[in-house]
Order: sequence, then structure tokens, then C-alpha cells
Amino acid sequence: MYDLIIVPIDGSKAASDAADHGVCQAVAHDARLVFLAVVEMSGTAAPEAHDSDVIEEQRVTQQDELASLVEKAQSAGVDADGVVETGVPSRIILEQASEREADLLVMATSARSGVGRFLYGSVTEQVIREADTPVLAIQR
Repeated sequence: MYDLIIVPIDGSKAASDAADHGVCQAVAHDARLVFLAVVEMSGTAAPEAHDSDVIEEQRVTQQDELASLVEKAQSAGVDADGVVETGVPSRIILEQASEREADLLVMATSARSGVGRFLYGSVTEQVIREADTPVLAIQR
């Protein structure tokens, strides 16, 4: 049913839970798995987050997390890869899903709540609204 599954990660416990679900889905469907990290570059990001040194530091941190997730997935017998992109998270996730012709996105839902969710919206909600790819939302 699924050939390629993308799991966006952000370093949170909720995203880690989503990654575990992604691995389970990949095992069940003998699918390839791509863990996707996005270094945020949006109008809502703090100005210091646009500094190239800060961006590079975030990329390295994300790559380390991805390497750990890929290793865990591979030890479960899953063909897995990790990708780090820079940009607006919802936009990058949607672009990657389209470009890679993903069959499923597995995402966490608890990154923001309350006023932050109202002002900025949830990345998962934005992806669900705009994606052509099915989204499995993991609520923590």
C-alpha cells in the first residue's frame, strides 16, 4: 500500500513518537522511510535564527538526530534516509511529499497549543489542510 513514507521531525518527544509510528508503518508495508528535518526560516522565526552560524548549528543538530533515527529504522530492517532542509516547515514538508511522490506522511500534533497555535497555526494542521498525500497524525 505504501512505498515511501515521510516523517517530519523537530527534536520533540512527540516527533520521536511519530518516528516510531513511521518505522512501524514502514515495516508493515515494506516501505522506504525518509525522516525530514526542517531548519525553520520564516517570518515568525527569531531574527537571530537567520544568522548563518545559528542555521549551520541547527543543521548539525538535526543531522545528528536524523542519523540516530535512520540507524534505528535500519536496525528494524527498513530502508531509511534522513534529509535536512531549510525554510518554512509546512511548505518544505509539502514540497518534499510532492517531489518524492510520498504515499504517507506521519506527523506529530502537539508542537504548539493555546495562543501560539492560534497565532501561528500548527504545522501539522497546515499540512493536513494542503497535502495531496495522506497524513497520519500522531497525537501525544
